[in-house]
Amino acid sequence: MTGIVHSAGLVADNYLIRKDPEELARVLAPKARGLVNLDELSRELPLEAFVCFSSITGAFGNAGQGDYAAANAFMDAYAA
Repeated sequence: MTGIVHSAGLVADNYLIRKDPEELARVLAPKARGLVNLDELSRELPLEAFVCFSSITGAFGNAGQGDYAAANAFMDAYAA
């Protein structure tokens, strides 16, 4: 294996005030937990590329996508 492409994500539109912790975790996990897991499991591999697909929502937000925006902002910060 010479590279990893992380493009997982889950959108479940609804305002944060209407979401329970389980739904928040379900949206955050693919991007945030997935990224951390891939990073930790591949640290010793001689990768040529580790590509992460985020969303502009992480920078600008979008109505009903606060959790998705947070997941993408986490990905942006982690990758930086």
